[in-house]
Amino acid sequence: MVLRLGILLHVNWVAVVYAASQGFPLLAALFSLITSGLCLRMHPKASIRLGIVATLIGLAGDVGVVALGGLDFSSASPVLPVPMWMAGLWLAFGTSLPAFEPFLSKRFWLTPVLGILGGVGAYTSAGSFGAVELGQAGRLTMVVSVGLLWATAFPLLVHLAKKQQS
Repeated sequence: MVLRLGILLHVNWVAVVYAASQGFPLLAALFSLITSGLCLRMHPKASIRLGIVATLIGLAGDVGVVALGGLDFSSASPVLPVPMWMAGLWLAFGTSLPAFEPFLSKRFWLTPVLGILGGVGAYTSAGSFGAVELGQAGRLTMVVSVGLLWATAFPLLVHLAKKQQS
């Protein structure tokens, strides 16, 4: 079940980033809403509450990365410098996280490393799709700011998922 959930998240990421890069940001956001709903149906530990917390943390972090000049989203929302499809990715990620918490909690020391590698890798890959661009401050600022975001957000969210389960 957890493997299928992991595959679903990866398929969602590709679909969202591709749709966003082709100029369909609302469709991209819809993919993540559907994925979040599927996560809730597929795994009993999935949590919309943690999904919302992850969305708020992720959006705040992404706004910070944009403010530092690390990233530039051409399809930003009218309200934030980050598009709604990014909120959807954070929602799907957070909703599914409790399913992975038992594995990650046993290897908690690994979560910042996975966060840095996965976060920087995902944003870099999204750039190769054309869904996001490097900001004016350049690659180093992007790598450092996204790395810090994910090195702190991922362990925090795993910790919150564990607390939610107890």
